[in-house]
Amino acid sequence: MEAPCSSPEKQLESDRRYISITYTDTTFESFGRTDRAITRVLVERSGDSVRFRIHTTPEALVSMLDITLHPASDRGERPRTRRIGMPKGTLPVMATSVAFLEQLLRRAHVVGGDSVSIPVMLVGAQASLDVFTVIRNGSDSVMLVGPDWNLTNVLHFAVDQQGRILGGRIPISGTRTQHRGDGEVMVAS
Repeated sequence: MEAPCSSPEKQLESDRRYISITYTDTTFESFGRTDRAITRVLVERSGDSVRFRIHTTPEALVSMLDITLHPASDRGERPRTRRIGMPKGTLPVMATSVAFLEQLLRRAHVVGGDSVSIPVMLVGAQASLDVFTVIRNGSDSVMLVGPDWNLTNVLHFAVDQQGRILGGRIPISGTRTQHRGDGEVMVAS
């Protein structure tokens, strides 16, 4: 359980929306960010949803992650909640969630430099530890390279001055991101 804070959380962003379209699924993501957490939900076309709270620190690290899986109501399953403590200096990554990926970019910014390696925990049924490298490509572009340095798996993102993902592509899956004028970012393949 977290220690009580002496001041209320300061809202930094709210209701950022994304849609991810892959060969087999569509996922809608909505999230907001305070000075202490990133909170919101991922909803799959199947009806399953994942609510999450990423507990962040001023150094852009993550102390813990709360996840609740809400299975589609037609399956009659109960929600499952997990609290995951993060190993020191390790950041969580969940599929292609923009909220999680942007936290990696925030941490790389705090560490500084054009190429920053960050330990990550891939969260899911088969959790694993890896290292991703964030490589700045000018002021408005970043690449996220996996531990195998396989360039077909590199995630390419356009970012704004605050490090928010505006769009990009994932070559291995053919997934592309595109900023929509209504404030949403659409991820499509």
